[in-house]
Amino acid sequence: MTVTESNGAGAKYANVNLTPDATPYDSVLFQDIVRQLEEVENGQIREVAPAIIGSMLCAQHRGDSLPKLFRDVTKDKDDEEVKALFATFRTALTLIWPFIGLPQCVPASLGLVGEMRERDIFMTDQMDRPFLSEANWHQKGLETRKTIYRTAANSEVMNMMGGFFPELTYMTHAVVFGFVIGGSEKTQGLPLCETIIAGAVAALGATRQTKTHFKGAMGLGISAAAIQAVWQAAEQVAEWNGGRLPAQIDVAVLADEVGMRLESRGRM
Repeated sequence: MTVTESNGAGAKYANVNLTPDATPYDSVLFQDIVRQLEEVENGQIREVAPAIIGSMLCAQHRGDSLPKLFRDVTKDKDDEEVKALFATFRTALTLIWPFIGLPQCVPASLGLVGEMRERDIFMTDQMDRPFLSEANWHQKGLETRKTIYRTAANSEVMNMMGGFFPELTYMTHAVVFGFVIGGSEKTQGLPLCETIIAGAVAALGATRQTKTHFKGAMGLGISAAAIQAVWQAAEQVAEWNGGRLPAQIDVAVLADEVGMRLESRGRM
């Protein structure tokens, strides 16, 4: 097993939550997991494969390893290719922070900044979407949530939340499903956005939510084979990190449920 350690410019930020007994980053293992995602279903999720694994690392409280993964997948790339890959990681971190937390995402983000500075590569600081005050993000969030969850039969959750947690419900629609997820559609399609989120939630070990997001991704056109590969990757990342995910998930069963839901909606 080949293990690489980080002593790059961003390491002091990325390693802030690292415990002394943490499993060392394994370059060979993670490049292999990325390759598995890149190759599944004729490359359906190839574009975001590294970012999915990076998101899983954050979900496993191992954001320190995300910059190392970025270094691995960009080592033979020119500056424009590095920028393109950085953009997918940036979008992924933007998408997953409401689900797994800023304390995991910010150190990983700073580690990425260190990697880019080390290469003397810089990105625009202009946002790729309107400010919260410049668009009706709440309405966008309602529409995006409905699109994602149309195959998940999940409406009762938000109905329950809205009756007792109105502020949290409003922010979920306006910020999470509106500004964060809906706003990312311009640069990355909703199916890939949802697949990144699903991968992070899976690695987090949130079984019920994982099933919901897996069904959401498949309902948007991501194949069962690709989602199965994402699930297996989450299991591999958890095992590398010295743990196991709390439950098994049968992706084939979820795919059947999605198919029945779509068929039912088609008859309506």
